[in-house]
Amino acid sequence: MVPFRAAETLFHSEPWRQAVEQTFDVKILEFVPTSEPGARAYYSALADIRGERVVSIPFSDFCDPLIETEAGWGEFADHLRSYGRPVTVRPFRNPLAIEDRSFDRATDLLWHGIDLTSGADHIWDGLKSKQRTAIRRAPKAGLSFRFSSRADDLATFHAMHVDLRKTKYRMLAHPLSFFEALHDRFGDDMVVLLAEEDDGTPVAAMVLFAWNDRWYYKFSASYPRNYRPNAAMIMAACREGADRGLGMLDLGRSDIDQPGLVQFKQQFATEELVLTTLRWQPDDYDDPIGAEVGRTLAVVTELLTDPSVPNHLTAAGGDLLYRYFG
Repeated sequence: MVPFRAAETLFHSEPWRQAVEQTFDVKILEFVPTSEPGARAYYSALADIRGERVVSIPFSDFCDPLIETEAGWGEFADHLRSYGRPVTVRPFRNPLAIEDRSFDRATDLLWHGIDLTSGADHIWDGLKSKQRTAIRRAPKAGLSFRFSSRADDLATFHAMHVDLRKTKYRMLAHPLSFFEALHDRFGDDMVVLLAEEDDGTPVAAMVLFAWNDRWYYKFSASYPRNYRPNAAMIMAACREGADRGLGMLDLGRSDIDQPGLVQFKQQFATEELVLTTLRWQPDDYDDPIGAEVGRTLAVVTELLTDPSVPNHLTAAGGDLLYRYFG
């Protein structure tokens, strides 16, 4: 058996952690096990209107503990439980965490990635004819694509992000300030891919990050149109990532109960993983006030995402409340 080797992801990076801390007023703590020199793991001990909880780490798809020994993982797990409040850990590949049966486990998420090391033409050659037709259809319909690191294009994406989450999912959007904080720290390594009509009207956007030899597709949004540019945008992202010399396009996590999204990613993916969410809480733990606040936040979200509510008010609701969803 090949030993596990911990590897940093986007969500371990200092720019990501700093942006989360600044936007959501949380502190991301580093844990270093005494038994494993050089190892580390990140987490936040949250205490707000939703109650007290420990998350490794909030507002991130996953965050593997960068720990390679059973003793080191045991120290970290014991440390998280020592807070005496509910714990959530979302590892990526670390088997020490994934196989720990002292936590309750949920496997309701999938992750997909595309190997870029052989180049974009190799990816194109591996697609089915139906996928190639969908990709060719976008420019024939008058759409063009461009990559941008400009702040105004980031704001254009965010307007779509608010609209899509409101109309399709009845969810609040991340604050624009979060994307601005990321932009300030990642610079040209944070890119918006825009799909536009001939007159420059944007119809879809995708936000990507270059970090540690990976190209992360983290956010996307679109306005309701007859276009279906998603496949063409993924192909464009593959070409850009390969041109940058990056080894993989990380397509992020998906809920298993979103079969349409999962099937779309599977058309391109060269790798698929089941993601395990670990949860623990003390025996007889009860937080009735936090539970009531959670129910109230759900009702407020429904009100703020009603179709009759203007998008700028929905966005303001996200600015105020999104910090409590970590």
